[in-house]
Amino acid sequence: MDISFENLKKIDTILEKIETLENKISSEKRWLNTKEASYYLGYSKDHIHKLKDSHLIEGKHYFKKAGRILFDKLELDNWVTTSFININSKKIAENILKDLI
Repeated sequence: MDISFENLKKIDTILEKIETLENKISSEKRWLNTKEASYYLGYSKDHIHKLKDSHLIEGKHYFKKAGRILFDKLELDNWVTTSFININSKKIAENILKDLI
């Protein structure tokens, strides 16, 4: 197997890119504020607040600490990749609580 000299030069570039990716992966944040969650999911900040009020669950997808809302990136990933057909967890919880009261 012959490797050309031009391809040997590319090995250093490839190694640098791999190192950059490894550093980026290891330094990613788990907790996102509203602006970061908005950018990460590709929604406006207003839409993030609407999702928080209707679809996301406090204590699972987000937490309130010292007057700030912090979103759990891992749970947001799970929420995005899991498809629930017309299931609104907050409405289900409200209906259960209504029935109990």
